Amino acid sequence: MTTVLEWTGKAAAFALGRRLIADAEPGPCPGQGEQEPGSRLVDGDPAPKGHLGDGRPHLRDVDGTTHVPDPHENLLVVGDNLPALTALLATHRRQVKVVYIDPPYNTGNAHTYKDHGHDHASWLSFMTPRLLLARELMREDGVLFLHLDDKESAWAQLLGHEIFGEDNSLGTLIHQRAKGGGNARSFVRGHDYVHVWARDASRVGPFLTEKKSPAKLEVIDGRRMLVETDVLRAGFGRYARGSERRLMYEDIVAVKGEGKLAEVDAKLASGEYILRPWGSEDKHAVVRVTPAEKASSKLYSIIKALGGQNDLEPLGLAGVFSYPKPVELVKALVASQTFFDPDAIVLDFFAGSGTTAQAVMAANDRDQGSRSFVLVQTPEPLRSKTARAVVTAADGGVERTGAAGANGQAAEGAVGTDGATAAGDAEFPTISELTAERIRRAADVHSPGLIFTQLEVVDGGSETLRTNNRTPQTALGSKP
Repeated sequence: MTTVLEWTGKAAAFALGRRLIADAEPGPCPGQGEQEPGSRLVDGDPAPKGHLGDGRPHLRDVDGTTHVPDPHENLLVVGDNLPALTALLATHRRQVKVVYIDPPYNTGNAHTYKDHGHDHASWLSFMTPRLLLARELMREDGVLFLHLDDKESAWAQLLGHEIFGEDNSLGTLIHQRAKGGGNARSFVRGHDYVHVWARDASRVGPFLTEKKSPAKLEVIDGRRMLVETDVLRAGFGRYARGSERRLMYEDIVAVKGEGKLAEVDAKLASGEYILRPWGSEDKHAVVRVTPAEKASSKLYSIIKALGGQNDLEPLGLAGVFSYPKPVELVKALVASQTFFDPDAIVLDFFAGSGTTAQAVMAANDRDQGSRSFVLVQTPEPLRSKTARAVVTAADGGVERTGAAGANGQAAEGAVGTDGATAAGDAEFPTISELTAERIRRAADVHSPGLIFTQLEVVDGGSETLRTNNRTPQTALGSKP
C-alpha cells in the first residue's frame, strides 16, 4: 500500500514541474542549431530563435554572453534554482549521476527563496517542482541524496516516494553531526537524515567506501596498496589462540587440491596476489594487493562527520558560514556511487558554502578522477563582517559600494524579505560570492589549476515560475 501525501497547492506544484520538463526539449536549446556545448553568443549575435526572449530560462556568462555549458564543465550557477534547473535540462538531461542537496530546513529565517513560506504545505510545494526537475536531470542509474533534519523528514520521505516511486527508495542514512548539547530540553539532537532515492533502483550498484581494517595500506613500488594477508585460509570457523589460520602457498595442493593451486597461480601471474615469506618454516603466505583507490567495502548507514567549520579554517574562511556541511560527509556520499565512476557529474542546487564542490575535488584526490560539479546558489546577502572581510581581501581591499542583485548589479532601494533594503546590505557580500571564493581556495588545496565557470540565470518568465504567487516575499530558511 502506497501512502499518497496531500496538501493545499499540490496539484499546482506537480503541474508546474511537469510543464517545465515538457517545455524543455531534450538536447540543445530550441533554435540553437549547430551551437556546441561550451560556446557563447556575444553581444550582437542573433539570439537562438525560440529560446532567448521567449520567456524560458537560460544561462549566461557574467559578461552577459549566453553560455551553453558542456555537461562535464565545473559550474557555479548564480540565481534561483528553479529556473536554473530548467535551463540545465538543455545540456544535462539524463547526465547527472549524483544529486546531493541540503535544502532549506524550513526554519523561517532571513535567507530567502522567492516562492514560498515556511509551513509544511509551502515547503512541499517549494520542493516538488525542484525534485521533479532533478529527477529529469539524473542518469538512469542516478541517485539523489536529500539531507535534512527531522522537521520535514517524514514529509520529505513521502514526497520523494511519490516523485521517484516507493520502489526506487534506497533507504535512509544517518549523519551523526554532534556529540554535545547537554543543555537540550529533552534529549541531545546529534544527527540528521539523508534520504536516498534512485531514478531506477534496478540500475544502481552498491554504495561503496574505502576498505579499512583488518587490511592495511602499504606503499609497494611507489603506489599505495591495500594488503590482505589472510585471503587464503586452511579452514573456516574459530581458530585456537596461537594457531595459524592462513593457508601457506606450499600447502595448497594438500589442503585444497590442484584446482585451487591453478587458480592462485593465475592471480599471482596477473599481480592480484603476491607471495610473502611467513613464519619460521620457509613458507609463503598468499597476499592480495589492491590499489588503494580501488579497495572498497559497503557503506555503513551511520556516517559520523562532526561539523564543517574545521574544513573552512585551513581555507581562511572560518566563521563565514554558521552551519557548513562536513566535506567528509559529502565526499563519502559522492564517492559511494562514483567509486568506479571517476568521470561522473555531481549536482547540488542548494550549494550554500560550496561543500559539495570541495567534496568532489577530495573524491578526485583519492583516485585521480575527473568528476565534475554543478552548483546552484542564489545571490543572497550574507550579513557577516567576516564574510565582508573575506570578499574585500579577495577584491584587493576594495570595499563594495552597492548591493548585489540577481545579476550582480547594484539594486538600490530594493526591499529584502526581512524588511531591510538592499542598500542596507551594500556592505555585505552574497552567499554565491563566498561559494565562488571557497571553490577557488579549495582548488588551491585539492586541484591546482581547476577551472570552473560562473554563470547567471536569465529568467525571462519569473512570475510563471512561482508555485504560489501570493507569497513571493516570505522567507524560507536555507542552510549554507
